[in-house]
Amino acid sequence: MLIKGPLNISIIDTDTGERELHLKFSPEFKTLKLNQQCDAFHEFLHYLKTEIDILEDSDPNRHGILTIQQIAEQLLPHIEANEIPLEDAIVVNIHPDTPFGNLVIER
Repeated sequence: MLIKGPLNISIIDTDTGERELHLKFSPEFKTLKLNQQCDAFHEFLHYLKTEIDILEDSDPNRHGILTIQQIAEQLLPHIEANEIPLEDAIVVNIHPDTPFGNLVIER
């Protein structure tokens, strides 16, 4: 499943055998004014909720999208407060028992 929005998301395998989720803001998002960024991020959260609602509980993509939604919800207040440097990648460590293998995310 493709996730479209203000974040470019990739999963990186580290040298230690662990995985990391790398979140980078899209070039288009970075050029927006703060109020437009906030609107775009709210739209992104609405999009994620819609996608989650469409999927069956047993769909392997559902867990991945829920994870992205939870991260995005935690980022939202920081975006609204203009506290996040948009040039930096946000790195989330993925524990080995997290099933991200079936998640395909648009870059």
